Amino acid sequence: MRRRGTVSALLAFFAAAAAALGQNAGAQLLKQAKPEYPEGPAKGLRQGNVNLMGRIDTKGKVQDLRYVGSTLEAFLAPAIVAVQKWEFKPAMHNGKPVEVAANIALRFRLEGDKRGELSSPMIGDLSVYPADASGRATAPDGFPIRRGTDPKIRVEAVLDVNPDAKQRTIPVRVEAISPIGKKIVVFDQSLAVKPKATDVKISFTATADADWEDGVWLLRFVVENNEAGGGQFWAAVDPDHYQFVLPGKLLGVTAPAAPAPAKAAPGPAKKKKT
Repeated sequence: MRRRGTVSALLAFFAAAAAALGQNAGAQLLKQAKPEYPEGPAKGLRQGNVNLMGRIDTKGKVQDLRYVGSTLEAFLAPAIVAVQKWEFKPAMHNGKPVEVAANIALRFRLEGDKRGELSSPMIGDLSVYPADASGRATAPDGFPIRRGTDPKIRVEAVLDVNPDAKQRTIPVRVEAISPIGKKIVVFDQSLAVKPKATDVKISFTATADADWEDGVWLLRFVVENNEAGGGQFWAAVDPDHYQFVLPGKLLGVTAPAAPAPAKAAPGPAKKKKT
């Protein structure tokens, strides 16, 4: 009887542990404010993307926004204003809310025949996952890479391109940049783009070396020798007890205040009675 009780207790323990480990979920977008299209680019029929990075905190708010890249500088301010209003259901690790890395891409598009025309390719979506030796994701997007435990990273991206009537190939290179600036090429291939396509998917895995530095790593996409945006991933031996600090200048833009109502012009002065 004692032996059965011990086995039952162990089974219960492992079942509880497995259930806790299964309670991992990525951040889920609940409220997404759309950015206002700037008047200048709208009149000039200019379209493009903005790439930002930050973190989603345990309350589901976007914090520590940093600039990564943009097709046109005029798109940056409205993008920041919109993202500051976004709300998420926070990511969960072992059933508890946790902070995760956020790679954010916003598209500015016009309706009509010219929809999707871009001056240069730019990342339109980016997700980075911890992965096992086969390249299969082992945690949701934005979860940290556990150095020495996660043998690989998995990257899923969408590159927005200018549509062309002919099929073509474009060279794409991706660099992982360490917290102290060391560059590692993790992807370098020419990708086929179908006729009239407005985007091309990029999917690859890369080895996460055990000697990588703790901290925030940048992912830099270069297409046809031009900057094409990117994002970040977090890496640490013990992420649960590591304070991630994002590089770059903190971004914060508020919507312009409504103009104050005009004051009424003063009426003619009244003569005093004598």
